[in-house]
Amino acid sequence: MKDLALRKRSCSQSIGALLQLQIQPSAAMMQAMFNWDDVRYFLTLHRQGTLAAAGAALTLDPTTVGRRLLKLEDELGARLFDRTPSGYVLTEAGHRLLPRAERIEREALGVERDVAGEDQKLEGVVRLTATEMLTTRFIAPHLRRFRERYPEIQLELQCTNLSVNLARREADIALRLARPTQEDLIIKRLSFIHLGLYASLDYADRYGLPKDSLVGHQMILFANVRPFRRENDWIEARMDGARVALRSDSVSAIYSATVAGTGIGLLPCLVADHDRQLVRVPLEGAPEPRQIWQAVHKDLRDSARIRAVLDFLGKVLTPPQEAAA
Repeated sequence: MKDLALRKRSCSQSIGALLQLQIQPSAAMMQAMFNWDDVRYFLTLHRQGTLAAAGAALTLDPTTVGRRLLKLEDELGARLFDRTPSGYVLTEAGHRLLPRAERIEREALGVERDVAGEDQKLEGVVRLTATEMLTTRFIAPHLRRFRERYPEIQLELQCTNLSVNLARREADIALRLARPTQEDLIIKRLSFIHLGLYASLDYADRYGLPKDSLVGHQMILFANVRPFRRENDWIEARMDGARVALRSDSVSAIYSATVAGTGIGLLPCLVADHDRQLVRVPLEGAPEPRQIWQAVHKDLRDSARIRAVLDFLGKVLTPPQEAAA
């Protein structure tokens, strides 16, 4: 703890030194931004572009962000943003301030990661970001077991396909279907997601199951966007006169629609094989499986609560045969 206090004091001194750097219009500009919240508001508004988006990112009311910005500009004696119809754009003074603010951010976030990384208590918040399908079908069914074992750890699940910056503490752990490329991350492939065609028992009773061809059947496809191109190409090459009943960019929606009997859907085998409402369509072949990648910032790897979540994810997302390989 003594070493940690020294590092925190050193970081504060580093931030203080940065604040003394001369920039136009005056050194007082950086001196006034000693408050870390001011730096966060400034950088978040720059990155998000609007008060509404910045407020959402900071979990604050947009008017609060606007008031803090006006207060900051008044303290600095400079306008940092131009208000345009398309959003907030940095002024010349704002551009000069930006690299210094980013350096302060790196120092402050480094301290936060150091503190979190040395925390050996099995308690506190862990923010996990994963795709909607991974969250709802692969992780959520097992959360009761995790909660019973670690009652003092609070998980925050962010269901999104969008990239998040782990260095900025936008999340602690990320699960993605493409290998993360950010620096200073510990990356691990957990498993493969094998996909297959499935129909509900009700659909099979009404229409039967395809044997050699999908002709005459109702198909549920992914939205016609790049992330789903691989799966759509595989299905469309086998349509053979089948009709599209539904398209969606939500794998969970496709799963629910398949269970409801809307049509035949391409689903994760690890989940669908254990669903008594579904039956596998006996057509040969399958699209190339997806891979589940886990990422955590290297500064957090020694945190007890982070390790607990990583161990949990490894157990629920790695099939026994792959874990033994």
